[in-house]
Amino acid sequence: MKILLVKPISDIHVVSPPLSLAYLAASLKPLNVKVRILDCLLKKFSFQQFKSYITRYNPDVIGFTSFTLEFHNVLKMADIAKQLNHNIKVVVGGPHPSNSPESINNSQIDFIFRGEAEEAFPRFISELSKKKPNFRKIPNLGWKKGKSIMNPVKTIENLDKLPFPDFDLMNFKEYPKLYLAKEFPCAPILTSRGCPFSCTFCAGWNISGKKFRARTPGNIVKEIKILKLKYEIKEFQIWDDNFTLDKQRANKFCEILIKENLNLKWWCPNGVRLETLDKELLVKMKEAGCYAMAFGIESGSEKIQKDMKKNIDFNQLREIVSFAHKIGMRTQGFFIIGYPTETREDILKTISLAKSLPLDRASIFLFQPLPGSEIYEQLKKDRKINRCCSIKNCDYSKPSILPKGFSSLGEVKKLQRKALIEFYSRPRVFHQFIKENLSISQIKEIFLMIKKYIFNK
Repeated sequence: MKILLVKPISDIHVVSPPLSLAYLAASLKPLNVKVRILDCLLKKFSFQQFKSYITRYNPDVIGFTSFTLEFHNVLKMADIAKQLNHNIKVVVGGPHPSNSPESINNSQIDFIFRGEAEEAFPRFISELSKKKPNFRKIPNLGWKKGKSIMNPVKTIENLDKLPFPDFDLMNFKEYPKLYLAKEFPCAPILTSRGCPFSCTFCAGWNISGKKFRARTPGNIVKEIKILKLKYEIKEFQIWDDNFTLDKQRANKFCEILIKENLNLKWWCPNGVRLETLDKELLVKMKEAGCYAMAFGIESGSEKIQKDMKKNIDFNQLREIVSFAHKIGMRTQGFFIIGYPTETREDILKTISLAKSLPLDRASIFLFQPLPGSEIYEQLKKDRKINRCCSIKNCDYSKPSILPKGFSSLGEVKKLQRKALIEFYSRPRVFHQFIKENLSISQIKEIFLMIKKYIFNK
């Protein structure tokens, strides 16, 4: 059996090794199957190029990972595969099917996986090879038998038992140096899963659950050693949602890194919860090689903080960000504008906060109602949103909800543009930005971001 794991065609500007697919590939090693990973984002594939690739490789199973914003492209790619060979089984996992299980109603999709799939996917592949497969006992699987059937979702309790990702199937040196990275090549790692917090705009808990589960520090460092010795990485990125939730574990991890003297740079690009940090931990992280920290701030308005159920203490925020900046960490803030209950005044407060903090970078996103999030369900209940995952050509990439007092999306985008220009045009931030040792790939990435977020193209 030939299995193709696919990162779909997308306009996402961050091109990083697909960690979830590498985990799935590793889980299939005990089986007698051939596995490939195709990163269409890295390869810059068109739909025609994808068609040619499928024609040559002719897989029996195609497994897509999909964010909601990529789902319309996944449907097109699945349709291409089915036209070439109607016997190909199409499986979709990742955030979108986890948040929108009704996506299985699309005719191009045979199966979906909700949540974590490393334990269930090998069982599914084994069952699929039988003459009379029985899918009922495979957790997290969604399938069709006249109607759609959703098996119960189960989370993986002991993350140390998972095999390390199969990085043999990708070449780190092929991936571009991210615009925030210092060293090259670099690799993503995941040290924990699960989020106990309740941010209304986020649906991440549908993928990895509410319960926080973490790998032991020794297990993590063992993987990092392999990445350095076998794959020659010079930097790693921790993509956890809650890396520092267990401060004792994070501290122990740093101590082992220091003791092993691996001499690797690292950072946390996915954002860290403010209340999980203290000065002592930040100092230890810096000593262990951490050079950058992203903070999930979201809004400068206390009212919107409450509406989002984020509830940041602004005094604590200023103290922690200032201290991280003081000890030489590069600081980045994540912000959202256009939340449904937001006013123009609220957005201006966010812009003002971003400029008042000692941040070196700011990512300012337009609010998008993601399926599975609390705010999405509320908007749906209030009939302010009406999107159906079973519509073949639906497009989730366009925000459809306007905040209070706005008559068009253009007005919100104008404020996003204002925020980015005002933040980055200040001498301190601009000079620090151009002082970075930028590679050609980083310059290209910056250009794409300017084109997308400043000129909206």
